[in-house]
Amino acid sequence: MSEANVRSVEGSTQTEKKQAPLRFVTAASLFDGHDASINIMRRILQSLGVEVIHLAHNRSVAEVVQAALQEDVQGIAISSYQGGHVEYFKYIVDMLNDNNSRHTKVFGGCVVVFAPDGIQELHDCCFFPSYTHQYGLTILLGVMFQTMSARSHTRM
Repeated sequence: MSEANVRSVEGSTQTEKKQAPLRFVTAASLFDGHDASINIMRRILQSLGVEVIHLAHNRSVAEVVQAALQEDVQGIAISSYQGGHVEYFKYIVDMLNDNNSRHTKVFGGCVVVFAPDGIQELHDCCFFPSYTHQYGLTILLGVMFQTMSARSHTRM
């Protein structure tokens, strides 16, 4: 956090701490339609003042985690394909943990409805909310991203 001296209306000088903006890596695992959804996610995050390192599509777990570590981000937002999404997300969390980056929050979205046991499996491995299209139908996207922002400002 940076500090700035601020003069109050009364003339006294106070030190005000400004919170650094959140930093997120955004990526899609394939070029299969999720590239469009991750672009929407990127734009919403940017509109909330988040600094975004956008990796686009066709990104491996190693590429996503390497970028997250190099950029010292607070969050990773992934839009994933159906079929291997649970393994993909869990591998990201495992690689972050292996690199002492447990503070980096991982948020995932997938068009397919996560099976209840898949959602539980992701939550059990310290995975933060997995958003499905049904979730998006019940709340506004802005609320979803504000939740992501608030959770990323807190360290585990």
